[in-house]
Amino acid sequence: MISRMVLLLFLCAALTAQAAPIETTGTGFFYNSKGDLFTNKHLVTNCVQDRIRVKTHLGWYRARVLAIDTQFDLAALTIDHPVTAFASFRMFGETNTVSIPNGVEDVFSAGFASPEKINLKLQYKWGEIQPWNDPNKFPYVHRMRMDAFPGIAGSPILDYAALLVGIAFASSLEPVPDYDNLKSVDYGDRWIFIYNNNALAIFANRFNLDYNAWGKWERKDPMFIAKHAKQITALIVCQ
Repeated sequence: MISRMVLLLFLCAALTAQAAPIETTGTGFFYNSKGDLFTNKHLVTNCVQDRIRVKTHLGWYRARVLAIDTQFDLAALTIDHPVTAFASFRMFGETNTVSIPNGVEDVFSAGFASPEKINLKLQYKWGEIQPWNDPNKFPYVHRMRMDAFPGIAGSPILDYAALLVGIAFASSLEPVPDYDNLKSVDYGDRWIFIYNNNALAIFANRFNLDYNAWGKWERKDPMFIAKHAKQITALIVCQ
C-alpha cells in the first residue's frame, strides 16, 4: 500500500502549476500588515532562498522563507514590505477560538490557476464546503466542491464576510472517502482539499507567526470580497 505521505506529495505536485524545471508557481496570501504570507510547503521546499519572487496587485517583490512545517503542507514567506490588506482568521465572537466551516458552507477562492495561460491574472472561484471527516481532528481538512487547475495551491479560502477559513493544498476528481485515499487524476470540475483555521493556527503558533483574527461576522457583497481577495493574494514564483 502506498503511504499517506507518498500520496499527498503526488497530489500536491499535481496541483502546482506546470512549468519549466527551474521554475514552479503557485499561490500565497498575506496574513499580517508586515508583508508575511502563507503558502504551501511543496511550493517552496526546493527553492533557492534568494530566488523566490512574489507578484502582488502592486508589483513584484523578492521573498524569503520564514517557516516550513513538518506536519502540514504549509510554509510562511515574507516580502519585508508593509501591506495594507491581509487575511484575518474567522473567530468565534470575542473568544480566542478559531472558527471553521460546520457542514455545508459557500466560500470563495482566489488563486493563480494556469498562470502562463492567463497572463498571470488572478482567478476568482466560488465553491461549496461539504461534510466529510471530522475537521476538528488532525489533519484538520475540509473537502470542497470547486473546479480547479494547476496553480491554485496556496489559495486563501474566504467566507461571505471575507474572513479566512482555510488554505487550498490538494485536489482530486474523485470525492475520496478519507484522507488516506487522496489521489489526483486530470483537472477540471473536482474536489478541493483545504487545511482549515485549526491547522493554520497550529502552524502559526508553532513558529510564533503574527496573524490577525476577527470575530464580528458581517456578510459582505461579493464585489467587496473579490477586491479584498485581489489585495491579499499573491503569485509565488520559485526559480
